[in-house]
Amino acid sequence: MERRLLVAAALSLGVLLLWEWIGPKPPRRPTHPVPTPAAVASSPSPSGEGSGSEIASAPPAALPPPASAETETLTTLSNGVFRATFSNRGAALTSFVLTSHFDEQKRPLELVRALPPEMPRPLSLDFRGDAATTKKVAQALFVVERESDSVVRFRYADASVSVVKEIRIARGYLFDLKVSVNGGAYGVVVGPGLRNPTEAERGSRYVMPASAVVAASDGLKVVRADKVTDKDSFAVPPRSFAGIEDNYFLEAVIPRSAATARVVALPLPQPAAKPAFEVATEVGGPATLEASAFFGPKDVTILESYGLGLERTVDFGWYGILARPLLWLLKQSYGVVGNWGLAILAVTFLIRLVLFPLTAKSYVSMKKMQKLAPKMNAIRDKYKKAKTDSQQRQKMNMELMALYQAEGYNPMSGCLPIILQLPILVAFYNVLSRTIELRHAPFFLWIHDLSAIDSTYVLVVLMIVSMYAQQAMTPSTMDPAQKKVFMFMPVLWGFFLKDMPSGLVLYWLFSNLLTIVQQLVMNRIVKEDDPTPPGKGAKALKQARA
Repeated sequence: MERRLLVAAALSLGVLLLWEWIGPKPPRRPTHPVPTPAAVASSPSPSGEGSGSEIASAPPAALPPPASAETETLTTLSNGVFRATFSNRGAALTSFVLTSHFDEQKRPLELVRALPPEMPRPLSLDFRGDAATTKKVAQALFVVERESDSVVRFRYADASVSVVKEIRIARGYLFDLKVSVNGGAYGVVVGPGLRNPTEAERGSRYVMPASAVVAASDGLKVVRADKVTDKDSFAVPPRSFAGIEDNYFLEAVIPRSAATARVVALPLPQPAAKPAFEVATEVGGPATLEASAFFGPKDVTILESYGLGLERTVDFGWYGILARPLLWLLKQSYGVVGNWGLAILAVTFLIRLVLFPLTAKSYVSMKKMQKLAPKMNAIRDKYKKAKTDSQQRQKMNMELMALYQAEGYNPMSGCLPIILQLPILVAFYNVLSRTIELRHAPFFLWIHDLSAIDSTYVLVVLMIVSMYAQQAMTPSTMDPAQKKVFMFMPVLWGFFLKDMPSGLVLYWLFSNLLTIVQQLVMNRIVKEDDPTPPGKGAKALKQARA
């Protein structure tokens, strides 16, 4: 019995050894870093398509053989509007030059911000919650496979992670991006920072610092670098976008499937006591992220042509209902006159022409008020000792209203054109400070950039003088004390506009000049009215006095 057991055991062992030798070998399972709680927290919710939790729980695929390069090399892709340079160290962007736009030194504009070496580069990878893998991949030398002049592929693999990144030039400012990662949840970094404005440019132009922008499932989100929190993570639907922007340029990734966008603020090393940050947006999703990318100007016509909703980043705020027609008028005028300064003058003329009936009515109303001033002052003098008597004050107001009714005067008619001008002024400011076409657009003589301030302040001085001339020609019933207060108004307006884009000051100056011309015309047309015959209004005035 014992012999039979020994023989059976020996046969069993022999069969097992034979199967181990001739049987198929199972694939070796690679070792992967375990996602940290922070990585899981930064991933999309399980209910979202392509969520980070699904990626973390999915069984990992077999890693390819190790692949890396020996030396660092640069690869350039270009078309008619941009030139992109990639380093195989981290397969990240080192330069993205817009060949049709220029900086203050008249050089083609560089969108990639010059930052310290320890900062991430555009299109690098962040392994969320795994700083060691993030640093390793950022320093890794990828193998470069150049398929054609418009397509390049980068590959890297080791025992714990593999990355394949492919860039393919599309049309205009678009290029296609495909990233395949085996080794943990990740995000593609957009930014940090956007272009390299000089200190002089920051001081002379309304250059808005880069902000994160995300077309999330619940609307467009814009997050400034100093407002970033740990909760700034958003679900991005398919064919929506996420990236960074300033008032003139945009870097955005448009994933083809559902993804997540996390906004981060990266501290800049500096000796100053006040910390400074550069904002970046990380776009992550499935293990293979396929997306389009737009790196270029915020030209509404160009953005609309792609049909991706990128034109939403040109935000004119509450005054968009006025700003967009103004922008359209400016472009149409520029197409005729060929100069953006002349286009501003043409649009200003059209605005004043549309408002002329109201301006004329306001002028007639002011002339009537000037004529009524002695009667109005007489009524006020009659009740000046009854300032604390509410009944007497009410009676005074009734007499004034009866006087207005008798003379056909509306005290609000003189304010209407001014009220209408203010929204147009704000809308024009939004157009001038956010429209890429006006960046570096010259006018005449010393005005070389309508989107920058006039450092000579000649336009501001002329604007102040025109306001004084306008005041001198405007009918008024103000007492000497009020006149002294209003004498400071042009100076206050000049102080307010001195740091505004010169195109805005040009608009206000030309608007004042047109108003002066209108008042000269009205002085010839409008004559003193004949005394109003007694009627219902006069009867009401007598009743009020009684």
